[in-house]
Amino acid sequence: MNHTIWPRENDIPLYTDLLGAAGYHVGYTGKGWAPGVWEQSGRKYSPTGPEYNDTRLDPPGDGIADFDYAANFETFLCDKNEDQPFCFWAGWVEPHRIFEDGIGKRHGKKPKQVDVPEFFPDSAEVRSDIADYAFEIEYYDSHLARMLALLEDRGELDNTLIVCTSDNGMAFPRAKATLYDYGARMPFAVRWGDEVEPGRVVQDFVSFADLAPTFLEVAGEDVPADMSGRSLMPVLRSPLSGQIDPDRRSAVFGIERHLPGSRPEGAGYPMRAVRTADYLYVRNLQPEKNPVGDHPGIVWPDDDPTGGFGDTDGSPTKTYMWSERAEHPELAEMAFGKRPAEELYDVRRDGYDLTNLADDPDYAEVKQMLAAKLDRHLQRTEDPRVSGDGGELFERIMKEYPVLGANSAALETGNRRE
Repeated sequence: MNHTIWPRENDIPLYTDLLGAAGYHVGYTGKGWAPGVWEQSGRKYSPTGPEYNDTRLDPPGDGIADFDYAANFETFLCDKNEDQPFCFWAGWVEPHRIFEDGIGKRHGKKPKQVDVPEFFPDSAEVRSDIADYAFEIEYYDSHLARMLALLEDRGELDNTLIVCTSDNGMAFPRAKATLYDYGARMPFAVRWGDEVEPGRVVQDFVSFADLAPTFLEVAGEDVPADMSGRSLMPVLRSPLSGQIDPDRRSAVFGIERHLPGSRPEGAGYPMRAVRTADYLYVRNLQPEKNPVGDHPGIVWPDDDPTGGFGDTDGSPTKTYMWSERAEHPELAEMAFGKRPAEELYDVRRDGYDLTNLADDPDYAEVKQMLAAKLDRHLQRTEDPRVSGDGGELFERIMKEYPVLGANSAALETGNRRE
């Protein structure tokens, strides 16, 4: 669970705590475990480690944090003993919303050259919004480059395992807070000197749950039995590209709730999905609800030009798609409308997850196979939506903490052979 109160100290084994106990220097800069309240758990610092956010800068635009991420990393490195191993979490705020309108174009981006995903209308507003998004990504890249240079200057680059990824998809309609590829499929790049052969593209399915046991194995520490992920070291140390581990041919993931203010009493919109190399199968467990939140009415609130739907981050793209919904009714329905109980997409032919094949008789066997795969996984992992209380646990937590929310952005992964 995320966006809520952190459990009591030591209730959940964390790789950061375990590495710290093993003598590692641990810390973070930028966004750590947030939003949430870990202070009430009895912890002395964030689950991501002690904070290194003292060095600030003048950001190049609105919506960009004033953290000097790279400078804070340098302070962190200077604080450790000369031969002490370290574990550092760099949590960039960028490219979270908001984006300053037009900042991409002002820094050399050309909106006319933007590739517009097919679930958006191709308009000047959307192109500019994507260009602003691209600028914020490049701002992140610039700090990452400084951090890598710091490691190289200290002679520690090639013996440092570096993982670059994201926590959700792009903050646009039908992307972030969905289980479609633009919401759940994350960038994932790894560098580790001679330990990981460079230039490889691996097709195995991995999840964030796999990172903790990976880091612990690298450190030579025991992996707690209740960690659900599996170490990535066999995949990382393989010289091969493509599909490597036959047990990593699929992934299971889900969402309970994104933003808590989208529905009465903080209610969510539970979804589960299974993704293979060829297909994406999504199960919407409460299809009677609106997946992106309740619409407040025909008259828009003064502070919400998009008409509500709070589970989709506010943006120029969202505003344009809602205000121009009569011109693009199918795209608006995909972004803001209700969804059927089952969705099936052939990702080989439909990279934007636009054509739902769940009721297509030609895909009935595929749907049945994926649905059974999902059922087995949810039953084996005792997902509350299919075992015992039928999801009352999630509903109870969301009502108990209506302000913070509860998001299960990636349930225990299904990268085991079934």
